[in-house]
Amino acid sequence: MGTPSPPLVLPRGLIFLASLWLVGSWLITIGLRTPIQPVSASYTPSVRMMLLCVMIGLMIGWPLLRLSQRTVAHPVGQTLLDLVVLLALTQVVVWPLRLVTPWSITRTAAIDLTMMSWVVLAGAIVASAVGSDRAGVRSLAMLACLGLCLLGPALASVGATTGVDASTLIALSPLMAVHTLGEGGGAQPLADQWRWIMFLAFGAVAVWAVLLLATCFTPARPRPEH
Repeated sequence: MGTPSPPLVLPRGLIFLASLWLVGSWLITIGLRTPIQPVSASYTPSVRMMLLCVMIGLMIGWPLLRLSQRTVAHPVGQTLLDLVVLLALTQVVVWPLRLVTPWSITRTAAIDLTMMSWVVLAGAIVASAVGSDRAGVRSLAMLACLGLCLLGPALASVGATTGVDASTLIALSPLMAVHTLGEGGGAQPLADQWRWIMFLAFGAVAVWAVLLLATCFTPARPRPEH
């Protein structure tokens, strides 16, 4: 009889490290000292930088952690559990920021949905690689996560050097997309921004649907018998 697969485990280490990252991001960008004029306009730049740090942790730190650990028995299930933890922590961070920023409910929702969509997309990359023990597969997955963050700014920079206005491509980066959405103040997000956010959200769901279908039709590896 084959050895039964180990059950899914609550990622306590991830919860601890993610909490430390959030606290560290807050201390670095906002700190303990109240601004001289404690109004929303004085807090907003620091809050935007804090969200930038949070996105770096979600898009680079988390994949790097998982892809550097040993192979997991249930890559899709374990990654989904990670996502539940990370997205729950994200809600705890994002929505209370309305107390210190001029963001409307709609703008906060746009920022939240953008963050969640990018992280879910990165999660699909992580889930596709953590079940493999091949270093090449894991390295490619990590490069893909880095590419998600750097592709938009890189294309915009190339466009600027060639005289082509490609500034809108910055939205292809999760880091810059969240940073840009945070500068809108109390105004409603633009229609083009909402279209891009919806496209991103549906794209993340579609990628996970393909991954789940591939998992269902992929035969499980035979486990060694004792």
